[in-house]
Formats: sequence, C-alpha cells, structure tokens
Amino acid sequence: MSLATVGVTLNFAVDLEASTAAFYETATTITQSQDLKSLFEALIIQGQGRIQKLMQLRRQLSIDQKKAPVTGVKSEPYRPKTECPPGCPDDQLIQLALTMEQQVHDFYRDSSDKLGFVEEIPVLFEDLAKDHLQNQKTLQTMS
Repeated sequence: MSLATVGVTLNFAVDLEASTAAFYETATTITQSQDLKSLFEALIIQGQGRIQKLMQLRRQLSIDQKKAPVTGVKSEPYRPKTECPPGCPDDQLIQLALTMEQQVHDFYRDSSDKLGFVEEIPVLFEDLAKDHLQNQKTLQTMS
C-alpha cells in the first residue's frame, strides 16, 4: 500500500510501533529466560513512548500538513512478520525481533527524506531510527 499523505504515513508509523510492542508483549509470555523477559518489557515501554511522540506530532500538524502528498513510500517492505507459536525457542524470538527492528529502522530512515518538507518529521524519524538500531544492538547481546 502506498503511504500517499503525511497523515497516512504517520498513522502507519504509529501502527508499526504498536505492532512492535504487541510482538514484545507476546514474546514475554513465550520466553522462559528472565533476562530476555526483562529486555522485552523494557522494549515495550520504549515503544509506548515512541507511540506517544508520534501521536503528539500528529496532533500538532495542521490539516494541510497531514494532507500533504508523499511519494515513494510504501508499507509492504516494512511490515514485519512476527508469527511465533507458543513454545517458540528464544533464538527464534530474538531473530524475529532483530528482523523486525531492522524493518522499522529502515522505514524511518527511508521515509525521513521523503517527509522532509514537514520540518519536525525528519528529526523525529531519525531519532526513532536510532532507537531501533540501538534495540538491535541490545538484542544481539542476548543471542
């Protein structure tokens, strides 16, 4: 799906962060490792903070800014596949999380330039991309 306006792109970013948090919520119930569970819980809290930042920005933008057209941003490459059945091994959970974090990072990095005409977005998107890159580094220490 093409993310054709600033508002649609911000909505997708909120949904992406919500999906990420939902994955970590499920992962906390699957893992048997207390260290991994603690990490996932911390990542949930981080994700909730990112959702709040995105929603705040969305509220601050004018209707005209939200309706501004965006070209070249599609949702498909950034939708993570996070299906992991109950009893899924920790290695697989971590691998799914690493892939998901990379996709979300890529979304923010790739779309930041395309939304650069709205002053606040590139700064926020670059910060969020860095957060997801840091999450990857943290997850790699657990594998």
